[in-house]
Amino acid sequence: MSLDPISDLLTPFLEKLGVAAPDTAARLTTEWEALAGEPWATQTRPSGLRSGELLVDVVDAATVSLLRYRTGELLERLDAQLGEGTVEVVRLRVARQPF
Repeated sequence: MSLDPISDLLTPFLEKLGVAAPDTAARLTTEWEALAGEPWATQTRPSGLRSGELLVDVVDAATVSLLRYRTGELLERLDAQLGEGTVEVVRLRVARQPF
């Protein structure tokens, strides 16, 4: 009898709920700077990924306005590094707490 890693058991369940696979969520958190590149790396942080929608916290409202026009670039980078369609929409919000 073999034991399956917990992520193998959880992934199908989480996908049904629209929640990102644990390894994808972990990569977004731990590798954000490399995945996102500038200006995203220093001005933002990922907050959650659900049903293809990535919620991103941004340092301030002025930066939200500027980055809103660059979400296409971010989506292209994430498609290349995480797989096409892993992130379909980026939603920006001002961070509740400073980085």
